[in-house]
Amino acid sequence: MLKNLLTLLSVFLFIAGHSQKYITVSSKTADELVKDVFIGSQNASCITVSNVTVKGWQDYGNNPFSYGYFEKGTLPFDIEKGIILSTGGAYQAPGPNKNPVLSDGSGPSWIGDADLEQTIPSVSPSINATSLEFDFVVNNTSGISFQYLFLSEESYEGNCNYSDAFAFLIKKSGTADPYENIALVPNTLDPVDTKTINGSSSCPRNLEYFGGFNSTNGGLDSPTNYNGQTKILTAKKDGLIPGEMYHIKLVIADHKNYQFDSAVFLKAGSFIGKKDLGPDLLISTNNSICEGETKTIDATTSGATSYQWFKDGLSIPGQTNALLQIPGLPSSNGNYEVEIELGGCSLKGSIQVEIQGKAIINYGTYPFCDDQLTGSIPINFTNLSSEVIDNFSAAYVPKYYLDKDDAENGTATSLPDGWLLTEDTEIFIRVESAAGCLPVVAKITLIIGDRTSLLNSTITRSVCDNERSGSVLLNLDQYIDSFTPDHTAPVLFFASVADAENNVNPISSTQTISADSQTFGIRIKSGTACPNVGEIIILKNTPDHSTVLADQPICENTTTTLDAGNGFDYYKWSTGEEGPSKSSISNIEIGDYWVDLSSNGCVYRQNVKVTAAELPQITNVEVNGNTATVFVTGGNQPYEYSLDNIIYQDSNVFSNVPRGLGSIYVRDAQNCKTITKEFLVLNLINVITPNADGKNDVLDYSDLSIKKDVKIEIFDRYGTSVFNAQNQPYLWDGKINGRVLPTGTYWYILNWIEPETNLPATFKGWILLKNR
Repeated sequence: MLKNLLTLLSVFLFIAGHSQKYITVSSKTADELVKDVFIGSQNASCITVSNVTVKGWQDYGNNPFSYGYFEKGTLPFDIEKGIILSTGGAYQAPGPNKNPVLSDGSGPSWIGDADLEQTIPSVSPSINATSLEFDFVVNNTSGISFQYLFLSEESYEGNCNYSDAFAFLIKKSGTADPYENIALVPNTLDPVDTKTINGSSSCPRNLEYFGGFNSTNGGLDSPTNYNGQTKILTAKKDGLIPGEMYHIKLVIADHKNYQFDSAVFLKAGSFIGKKDLGPDLLISTNNSICEGETKTIDATTSGATSYQWFKDGLSIPGQTNALLQIPGLPSSNGNYEVEIELGGCSLKGSIQVEIQGKAIINYGTYPFCDDQLTGSIPINFTNLSSEVIDNFSAAYVPKYYLDKDDAENGTATSLPDGWLLTEDTEIFIRVESAAGCLPVVAKITLIIGDRTSLLNSTITRSVCDNERSGSVLLNLDQYIDSFTPDHTAPVLFFASVADAENNVNPISSTQTISADSQTFGIRIKSGTACPNVGEIIILKNTPDHSTVLADQPICENTTTTLDAGNGFDYYKWSTGEEGPSKSSISNIEIGDYWVDLSSNGCVYRQNVKVTAAELPQITNVEVNGNTATVFVTGGNQPYEYSLDNIIYQDSNVFSNVPRGLGSIYVRDAQNCKTITKEFLVLNLINVITPNADGKNDVLDYSDLSIKKDVKIEIFDRYGTSVFNAQNQPYLWDGKINGRVLPTGTYWYILNWIEPETNLPATFKGWILLKNR
């Protein structure tokens, strides 16, 4: 072990000789680090130390330890000398800041610390722990304090999530009491790490305690090989009992990643007893020093041989007495410390001081808007205070009075929030402070602000339901100009004037008007003026429509008259004819037309069609024997029917119709055109005498040509087909293939399709053939 220490010492001395601008690190025993460096002989009579132990990276061949003694070089460093506890090799801590402070690959086998993990669970699992522990007894003080810096490779721009951890753990020796961590961000319960004191622009926290990043000039100007650091911080513990033994454990460890190391630098001679100077004098705790007053801080200590006072780390010239008077000036804000020498012992006391400044009143006039237009305005004095008091803070207690004497005496009841302002009124404000400073009294004036000037307070406008749909889509924005010429003024619309006055339930400017009369509220605020409210009354008018104008069918190549009827104020036809009396137009041909009918101040456009009259259609002529029944659709009833286009009848049934082809004539009530259709009353032929005398020479069914798919078949008495015809003319001359058939009776079958119904029809009969 001694050989290893000598080897390490030679390494450190070599580094020190070649790196004087950077910090230097050398080896000391645990006792030397605590008794000689951390506490020092000057404090030996105040603090008794025993049972000093150190654990860390100390058993890996020739590699230096993870702890040691450091001194600053020529580059600036906040601590002159002291102890370094690291999560890597302490020999790698000197600058420049170029390479990570690595653990030389030994990290995974270098364990963490259970006490640290129990105190700060977020660090679990920890690795690469270094700890320095000792027992101590304070002899003439009730507290201790010491100063330190925290440096880390985890401290870099953009890191918001990763941090190594350390803790200064203290408890009574020999007890199972839990440790208390005194390495905290000042005035919080947060442990110090790279997340709680962070200089990254992505997640800044507690910047007043952040010392900076060490990357300038490529890291060559950094006295250490760490990326960033805190400012000097102070760990302290009050409430210690003189003569009692306490145990302290200073421990640091990596969190998960052993390749990014951190270190705590403990200031030499800073572990000293504490002088209690009383509670901090803070605005937040209502015991600050009032502006214009003086506060005396008493550090009197029995047996003291000297005193030296400091403000914000700098000694105060001439302040070497036990008492320090702090004037109530804004420049007096700060942290005050005193170092007390007791002859072989030192004590240090500190106190934070804040000056409660006098309230700065903004004298003048404060306008308030009668937002609900009730004639009275409830005043919220709590909100008003931040306007009236220029340096307003929670430390001030403002009160408002109507009487000056009441304000100066502060004995009467002050005006409450919600007090109603009904006219311009002088108010007196009394600003007290929770610290009991002298009050400030001043006069201000509350006035009722001018309302936005309106061109009209009420307008009535008519809208037309020209489509006669029962509603009108309306944009209320079109009426803004009737109230204000200021096109930049904010405008809100409401379903009622009452809602506008109360500024509740604003509505869209696009509205559908269904009632005959509907009222809206409009709320306008122009510039610095107060809001004002107007009324919009909408009257919905509906034009009349013509009950006589109707679509007309007319015969082709004829004209008609379109008549909209009387009772309208004005007529304007699509033909160009118009006037107050132009209710009808003549000589109108087939086409689409419209007329604008004016009434009730509105215009309704009524469309009308003149169409070609529909002609009737004969859909079927049903023949039953000598009776023909005519079926007609379309056109304009009633219909008239005729067999000769001369004599017409109302009935669609004709009796005793002659056999053979005939024609049906039909006309409707409009009688644009007579329609006709052929029909057939089948002429039954029972005998033919094909002797060329011109009488009954052939069987003639040529009338069937008006039917579809006609087929005629003739058979002899034995069922043999002697004639078959499917094409016109449908004639048989009593022959088969040009050969005369013998006299006899023959049978025939007639088949066809009715054109109107597409239904099949069949007729069977016989015929006598006589050949002479």
